[in-house]
Amino acid sequence: MLKIKFETLKYEQKIKIDETLDWKEIEVESEIYPYSTTVKVDLNVELSLGRTYVQGTVKTQIIHPCDRCLEPVNLDVNGNVDAVYIPNEKVKEVEEITDEIGTFYYDPHIEFLDLTDRVIEAIILEIPMKVLCKPDCKGLCPHCGINLNEHPDHVCDYEEDKNESPFYVLKKKISFEPKGE
Repeated sequence: MLKIKFETLKYEQKIKIDETLDWKEIEVESEIYPYSTTVKVDLNVELSLGRTYVQGTVKTQIIHPCDRCLEPVNLDVNGNVDAVYIPNEKVKEVEEITDEIGTFYYDPHIEFLDLTDRVIEAIILEIPMKVLCKPDCKGLCPHCGINLNEHPDHVCDYEEDKNESPFYVLKKKISFEPKGE
């Protein structure tokens, strides 16, 4: 369980979380990606000088489509959690400080600290901007959509309708013929 009871933390000062979560999917920028393995969470939570420090790792694997050919890719995720929670009477629930990454204020009267969002953040931050099935992925034919990795000698029979091309107007206005003298 990713919820820490503050009363327990005050008594023990240090808590180790070693969980295996059977989450089904994660949402990233309005896209949903399924997990292909469990989510392994290993966190150390420590109370020191009134602040709660959370550090640890998150390991899992998600299925993400290749950004060129759309084939599914098993993407290993090895994320880190590093957060500081500071009690503050002026906030409700938990709020992040925008100028200090990983620093959160919380209402000192809440009973539990939920670390689920930190685990999700650690996963999302490890997903690369561009996911490729292989470094030399050829992608899809821009006209018919055939996977060029599976059909490297593909020649598309597509005939572009010149009147529908956005570049047809430019081509018509610009003549590449040499001017006569």
